Amino acid sequence: MDLKSLGYFVAAVDTGSITAAATQCHIAQPSITSAIKKLEDELEVTLLIRQKRGVTVTTDGADLYSTAKSLLQHAQSIKNRFKNTHIKNTLSIGVSDAISFDYLRQLISLIHSQPNFPEVKIVRGSTSDSNKDFDIRLTMDQGVGENEEFIPCWQDRYCLVMPNDHPLAFKKDLKVTDLHEQRFINRAFCDRNSLLVSVLNESNISLNFVAEVDNEEWALSLVEAGVGLTIMPIPLTQEKNDHCVIYPLAKVQGVQNIERSVGIAINYKKYTNPYFQQLAILLKETFS
Repeated sequence: MDLKSLGYFVAAVDTGSITAAATQCHIAQPSITSAIKKLEDELEVTLLIRQKRGVTVTTDGADLYSTAKSLLQHAQSIKNRFKNTHIKNTLSIGVSDAISFDYLRQLISLIHSQPNFPEVKIVRGSTSDSNKDFDIRLTMDQGVGENEEFIPCWQDRYCLVMPNDHPLAFKKDLKVTDLHEQRFINRAFCDRNSLLVSVLNESNISLNFVAEVDNEEWALSLVEAGVGLTIMPIPLTQEKNDHCVIYPLAKVQGVQNIERSVGIAINYKKYTNPYFQQLAILLKETFS
């Protein structure tokens, strides 16, 4: 069994036909057929069912497909690791203000865990324009351009965050009306936060904004200092904070649940460089 035959088999499954697989692999159709037949004889199973309009993968074929694809990706990553001419010297990362620094820390740590890692350049601020010259972007799912692949890495849910000693922190069941005239820290840089405020206003819920911040760290710090409340995205895995109370919006009567996916956006053009192919595989393996 060789990687080339496995690659032909994976191509046949991906494209749905022997002819299309031959075109994708830039070889003659009989070579694809012969390689798959060799695999079937070696494994003593039927992998594909030939039909007039293509092929259908069998149960055994589906099992092999999953393993083969993973093996091929690992093989490619090994090749890329030793292609020093393609190693990036500097990797520029565009990071939205609406992203928690902890996610950036995890990303940098992952990059630095790899051999021959590049220097990292961070660009904070508005990164909504996917055509800007970033190598990769740390962003939300709703901010991904058509020319980018989005690799989801983390999941957030929007929560009401309040100081430990705030009166609402001691109520078991919160209602949207409880938010009326409360002292709030406004996260104007977040699109969904602005939308939520508009929805509250339509419900005649007026918020008393006592501060406006331009990043997540300031918002959380001001809550912890007792300045006021805020509504912000919190990782699904985080349920407690020693310095404040986290109350999911889904539990506030009259407010809809809001979640978001945070991950890495990579322009498809970057995949001409094997480094970015390897990085995408690494991200998917780490955060899947």
